[in-house]
Amino acid sequence: MRWLALLVVLAACATEPPPTADLASARAAVEQAVPLSEYAPKELAAAQTKLRLAQDALARGDNVEARRLAQQAEVDARFVRALSENERSRQ
Repeated sequence: MRWLALLVVLAACATEPPPTADLASARAAVEQAVPLSEYAPKELAAAQTKLRLAQDALARGDNVEARRLAQQAEVDARFVRALSENERSRQ
């Protein structure tokens, strides 16, 4: 039974197209968040780490993991932007 589950996961990974659009979107969001790092440095670091891990996963051919991490990186980067806008509105 375990082997069947493993085969299903491997088949899904093999048929998943490379997440080039997701990576490009995440990369752009992280780049836009860099100037805002003073407001949310930990969140920006998390976004940068996830983007790097997504690129590593893509290089390994793990497109499912690359897409998941790229999407998380983009969300984290957008969170940095939201936090910075909130902080600037307080000042």
